[in-house]
Amino acid sequence: MYKNILVAIDDSETSRCALTEAAHIARCSGAKLYVAHVADETLMGMHNRTFSTTLNLDNALKAIVDAGRELLDDAVKQIEGVSVEPLLLEARQRRVSETIADKARELGCDLIVIGRHGRRGIATLILGSVAEQLAKIADASVLLVRKH
Repeated sequence: MYKNILVAIDDSETSRCALTEAAHIARCSGAKLYVAHVADETLMGMHNRTFSTTLNLDNALKAIVDAGRELLDDAVKQIEGVSVEPLLLEARQRRVSETIADKARELGCDLIVIGRHGRRGIATLILGSVAEQLAKIADASVLLVRKH
């Protein structure tokens, strides 16, 4: 049975499915559930020139963190019957998958649950898949959840 489960969420439908699945597994196994969201400021780095000329960079970073905090608050409210802890992580110029894997390792998680968006072909080649990268580098088992 699992003791510590980390579910990584964003604001997608597959992420909501992953949250439901992770809560169910945690409830059935009596595990602690960590609900994590990664505030990914690397997206701003790709558009640094645009952001730096049109927005205050500190305010933009704060908005990303605030949105992540709100997402976590909403997710935690949906979970019943499970010991749950929200985690707001920051990528800090690292891959999101590395940030999640490192936190799961630090917490001693034996299962990581994440939604798989189902991109294929050139989209996955260009954008990559956080879920697939995580499955390759994580020490814990990784459950990829599709929309259902």
